[in-house]
Amino acid sequence: MKYDNLRIPLEQQLGNELFETLEGEILIDIMTEGRVEGSSFDYHSILQGHSFKASPELAPGLYGVFQEVKETLEFDEPLDFFINNSPELNAFAVASLIPDKPHIVNINSGLVEMLTDRELRFIAGHEIGHIISRNANIMNLIRFVFPDEGRIPVLLRHKINLWQKLSELTADRFGYIACNDLASCISGFFKVASGLNSTRVKFDYKAYLEENEKILTMFRANGAGNNLSHPINPIRIKSIELFDASNLKKSVFKEEEPEPDTALNQAIDELTKTLLVLSSSPLDQYRKQFVATAGLIMSNIDSEINDDEYETILNTLSNFTIFPADYLKSIVESGKVSELFGEAVNRILEINPGDRYAMFNMLISIAHSDKRITKPEIAFLFDIGTQAFGMSRKEVAQLIAENVQREFYPDLYGAG
Repeated sequence: MKYDNLRIPLEQQLGNELFETLEGEILIDIMTEGRVEGSSFDYHSILQGHSFKASPELAPGLYGVFQEVKETLEFDEPLDFFINNSPELNAFAVASLIPDKPHIVNINSGLVEMLTDRELRFIAGHEIGHIISRNANIMNLIRFVFPDEGRIPVLLRHKINLWQKLSELTADRFGYIACNDLASCISGFFKVASGLNSTRVKFDYKAYLEENEKILTMFRANGAGNNLSHPINPIRIKSIELFDASNLKKSVFKEEEPEPDTALNQAIDELTKTLLVLSSSPLDQYRKQFVATAGLIMSNIDSEINDDEYETILNTLSNFTIFPADYLKSIVESGKVSELFGEAVNRILEINPGDRYAMFNMLISIAHSDKRITKPEIAFLFDIGTQAFGMSRKEVAQLIAENVQREFYPDLYGAG
């Protein structure tokens, strides 16, 4: 079975971009040959010492469920299932980078105790889905390049975060195929979200889906927790519901070659719009507009925008949008940079006057991001500072001086 068309297009696109950006083709080989820390070899050592490996001799029931999932997904690569002694309702997959070592799916004992066999099939299929889609490989790569998550540049962090959410939605489709029962997929989500099993609650999955629609409406209006690594459950549940009703699902279960499903892709794009928004605050929208327009104006004063200035603008924009380059391009193509700049300044000062200092400091930083300070740039800063931000010339001079002392690095090689 071919699985590329099962994947969410934006997830696939972002995954390919991340793999290329992080030099995956080269570094995966280095990680494989070096057997570096963080590879599946290390996880085997840890899990075999502290967890239970599901085998036909010791756990024939569980082993049978897991093997059925592998067969349903037509996954024939070596794979070990471990049960970890933890009440936390969680599971994870680790893709092997070493030819003689199996992939790993670890499922915490809390999940095994909580879920039915059908619900467990969804979890196992979901985790195998991360391996089939090669998203588990990309996760290995990210952890290798950035063992300290704090080192991930903002420009990349939001893209990784979005990709992680979308990869969960893709993996859920594999879980659905392994389970082949919408009610069990949804009841599994309910149990994980609530921590309750069916002996305590009379669960009605259709009523739960109706409630889910109300929750989605609220999140569409207020944002959807974009700092989390996983998409919120209501989005995942709706995504599975959409897949259940899709032509793509029908083709899979008819054992046909899955074809792109335009209607499903459009519905998922609409569903996941909220994941693309870092903030729905009007103030942040005007801040984003200010950063883009001010950056373009400031960097074009002395010459055309150079790489250092462009990177500074994109890095700052990354605090407000996942796709800063696309947003900056849209501002340029509008042909209204100056008008949009004036609108952003006026609206920000109306909503939050205290932003004037952060805004002005950003302008100064862009001015010397090319490691140069020119008279036209300084003249522009004085004009904006006094006319738009209502500062005195002395205050403007003091702010420029403070910023230069704190951030300016002169070009040591340009005056040859």
